[in-house]
Amino acid sequence: MNSENKNVYIACSMIKAQQLDFSLLDFLIEYVESQNYHPFVPGKMDDAPSKVIFERDLNWLKQSSKIIADVNEPSHGVGMEIMYAYEHDIPVICLLTEVNKPLSRMVEGSPHVYLIEYFDKDDLGEKMSRLSLDNLEIKFCEKCQDKTLYRNNGCIKCKK
Repeated sequence: MNSENKNVYIACSMIKAQQLDFSLLDFLIEYVESQNYHPFVPGKMDDAPSKVIFERDLNWLKQSSKIIADVNEPSHGVGMEIMYAYEHDIPVICLLTEVNKPLSRMVEGSPHVYLIEYFDKDDLGEKMSRLSLDNLEIKFCEKCQDKTLYRNNGCIKCKK
């Protein structure tokens, strides 16, 4: 992944697209743009045949250096996107409200996931304001002996 890549893929469940919280997507788009990144937002696209969605979203994932995933609703697609990130050393920020806990242990256990738990949008905004996308990267950690997510040059798994 090229360090100049300034694209962020915003993942969310699309199963119940008519019930999507577009205000959350709008907030995330604004956040990503405020960090001087470009957002790819499948949740804001018109419906299309499954093959078209798969190819479009995979293409966007290939062009992204970060992923922000709304994991409040179980989704096979979001799970696939998180696994893609793991396989391609892409940092993932997962967003989960306190009322939707617990998170899948497979997702929570990924060394590439940074989980933000929040109570409401104000709380999320406060937590996201302290997060710089430029300071998230996947590196090898000597202590963990694995490729893990680093935030501000520190491993988030072992706090090294």
